[in-house]
Amino acid sequence: MENELAQELAAAARRHGGAIAGIVGGAARKASWEVLDLVAEGRELVNAALRARAEELRRRDSLKR
Repeated sequence: MENELAQELAAAARRHGGAIAGIVGGAARKASWEVLDLVAEGRELVNAALRARAEELRRRDSLKR
Protein backbone atom coordinates (compact mmCIF):
# COMPACT_ATOMS: atom_id res chain seq x y z
CA MET A 1 0.00 0.00 0.00
CA GLU A 2 2.69 2.50 0.97
CA ASN A 3 4.75 1.61 -2.09
CA GLU A 4 1.70 2.05 -4.32
CA LEU A 5 0.93 5.43 -2.79
CA ALA A 6 4.55 6.54 -3.15
CA GLN A 7 4.54 5.48 -6.80
CA GLU A 8 1.29 7.34 -7.44
CA LEU A 9 2.60 10.48 -5.75
CA ALA A 10 5.84 10.28 -7.73
CA ALA A 11 3.91 9.88 -10.99
CA ALA A 12 1.69 12.86 -10.15
CA ALA A 13 4.74 14.96 -9.32
CA ARG A 14 6.34 14.05 -12.65
CA ARG A 15 3.18 14.93 -14.59
CA HIS A 16 2.67 18.27 -12.89
CA GLY A 17 6.37 19.05 -12.68
CA GLY A 18 6.60 18.73 -16.46
CA ALA A 19 3.63 21.04 -16.93
CA ILE A 20 5.11 23.62 -14.57
CA ALA A 21 8.50 23.36 -16.29
CA GLY A 22 6.77 23.87 -19.65
CA ILE A 23 4.97 26.98 -18.42
CA VAL A 24 8.12 28.44 -16.88
CA GLY A 25 10.16 27.58 -19.96
CA GLY A 26 7.58 29.20 -22.23
CA ALA A 27 7.52 32.33 -20.11
CA ALA A 28 11.32 32.49 -20.13
CA ARG A 29 11.42 32.16 -23.92
CA LYS A 30 8.81 34.89 -24.31
CA ALA A 31 10.70 37.18 -21.94
CA SER A 32 13.98 36.60 -23.78
CA TRP A 33 12.35 37.47 -27.12
CA GLU A 34 10.90 40.63 -25.58
CA VAL A 35 14.34 41.61 -24.26
CA LEU A 36 15.84 41.04 -27.72
CA ASP A 37 13.10 43.21 -29.24
CA LEU A 38 13.82 45.98 -26.72
CA VAL A 39 17.55 45.79 -27.46
CA ALA A 40 16.86 46.07 -31.19
CA GLU A 41 14.54 49.04 -30.65
CA GLY A 42 17.13 50.71 -28.43
CA ARG A 43 19.81 50.19 -31.07
CA GLU A 44 17.55 51.76 -33.69
CA LEU A 45 16.90 54.77 -31.44
CA VAL A 46 20.61 55.27 -30.76
CA ASN A 47 21.40 55.01 -34.47
CA ALA A 48 18.70 57.55 -35.29
CA ALA A 49 20.04 59.94 -32.64
CA LEU A 50 23.58 59.57 -33.98
CA ARG A 51 22.44 60.20 -37.56
CA ALA A 52 20.51 63.30 -36.44
CA ARG A 53 23.53 64.61 -34.52
CA ALA A 54 25.84 63.97 -37.47
CA GLU A 55 23.45 65.82 -39.77
CA GLU A 56 23.30 68.73 -37.32
CA LEU A 57 27.10 68.91 -37.16
CA ARG A 58 27.35 68.80 -40.97
CA ARG A 59 24.81 71.61 -41.20
CA ARG A 60 26.69 73.75 -38.66
CA ASP A 61 29.95 73.09 -40.47
CA SER A 62 28.47 74.13 -43.81
CA LEU A 63 27.14 77.38 -42.26
CA LYS A 64 30.63 78.29 -40.99
CA ARG A 65 32.14 78.14 -44.47
